[in-house]
Amino acid sequence: MANLLVNYGLPLNLALEEIIYYRGVIGETIKEEAKNNDFSLDAFYQIISYFNSIVDNAIQFVSKSYVKDYTEKINYAQYAIDELSVPVVRMTEEIGILPLVGDLDTKRAQYLMESALEKGSQYKLEWLIIDLSAVPIIDTMVADQLFKVIAGLQLIGVEVVISGIRPEIAQTMVNLEIKVEEVKSFSSLHQAVQYTNSFIESLM
Repeated sequence: MANLLVNYGLPLNLALEEIIYYRGVIGETIKEEAKNNDFSLDAFYQIISYFNSIVDNAIQFVSKSYVKDYTEKINYAQYAIDELSVPVVRMTEEIGILPLVGDLDTKRAQYLMESALEKGSQYKLEWLIIDLSAVPIIDTMVADQLFKVIAGLQLIGVEVVISGIRPEIAQTMVNLEIKVEEVKSFSSLHQAVQYTNSFIESLM
């Protein structure tokens, strides 16, 4: 029941209202049977207490199942969003582009590292262009994480080029005393693509 509610995007109270309705219906049946069979007060109380305990357990079980299924669905959706928000696009056999859009927080930066390393290795890339044109600002922790991504990529043989660094991001990097001269950077993605293409052509 809980799984159906989550899959159809229905609220938990629908299931709880259904259980409460049947509590009332069955409770009336128990009362009538108690009258017809001259149950003692103690016997009636014992039956009603047991019945209420079963219903309470059912409510608790459905509620827990609903929360569990809902949380799993949200986590899965978040994973899909994270994956889409860090897309490594293969431009050529040797070159990939990672266009980042929107704010970069520490969680997304961590996913960036995992995705970039995984895709870089999977695609057997020689170059990866990380484009920051659509990133408004990066804090010090994320900037530090970004350069850890670059270091990790270099360890698996992927050269990194950065494009679209905004003045605010450049300021953060300077404040972090990050040696940006070790990484080639360009003001636009077009320039970065031209550079990587010309470098590969020069080796042919």
